[in-house]
Amino acid sequence: MDPAIQLILQLTPFANIDAVDDYARVRAHLVEYWDWDIEAYRSYLNPNIRADNPRLVLCALVLLTMVEWMHLCYSGLTPEALRERIHAMGPRTFAILAAIPHLGVIIVRNIEIVTVADFPVLACSLIVASMLPALIIPLILSSAQKFKVWVASRWRQQRESEHSETEATTVAVTDRSESRKVVSEQTMIEDVEASLGHNGYFHSSEEGSGFDPMADERI
Repeated sequence: MDPAIQLILQLTPFANIDAVDDYARVRAHLVEYWDWDIEAYRSYLNPNIRADNPRLVLCALVLLTMVEWMHLCYSGLTPEALRERIHAMGPRTFAILAAIPHLGVIIVRNIEIVTVADFPVLACSLIVASMLPALIIPLILSSAQKFKVWVASRWRQQRESEHSETEATTVAVTDRSESRKVVSEQTMIEDVEASLGHNGYFHSSEEGSGFDPMADERI
C-alpha cells in the first residue's frame, strides 16, 4: 500500500473497518470524531483567534462544511444501513474519507504556524517539533527496531553460512583422508601379494633346478 494512504489511515481508527462487525460502535466512534473535528474548526474560526489569511479561513470553512455534511449524513443511520453504505463505498475508501477532516485540522494549524512565524526556518522547526511525539519519534524507534532485527537476521545468516562451510570443509577433509587411507591399504595389500608371489616363484625355481644348499656342506 502507498505510504501516504497508510499515513492517512493512521489518523482514523477505521483502517481495518472491514473486519469490524459491531457497526453501532463504529457509528458512535464516527460521531465522536466528527464532533471533535467540528469543535476544532470552530475554535479556529472563532473571532478571538488570529485569522488574517482569507484563503486559510476559506479552506477551514470548506473542511468544516465537509465534516458537518458527513456528520449529518451518517450519524442518523442505523447500524445495518451504515454497514451497507460502507461496503458499497469500500471500507478503505470510507476510512480515508473519514480521516480527511482530521488531516485538515493538522494542515490548517500548520499553515497558521507558517503565517504567524516571522521566518520560514522557524516555522519549519515548529512544525517538526509538533510532529515529534506523534510521528517522528515513533518512526525513528520503529526504524531502529527494524534495523536491529535486520542486522540480527544478517548476522544469523552469516553464522549459518560459515557453519555450513565449516561442515562442508570438514566432510571434504574426512572424505579425502578416508580415500587416502583406502588407497594406502590397497597399495600395502598389493605389495604384500606381490612379495608373496615373488617368494613363491623363487622357491619353485629352486625345487625345479635341484639346488640343495646343504649339499655343499655335506661334500
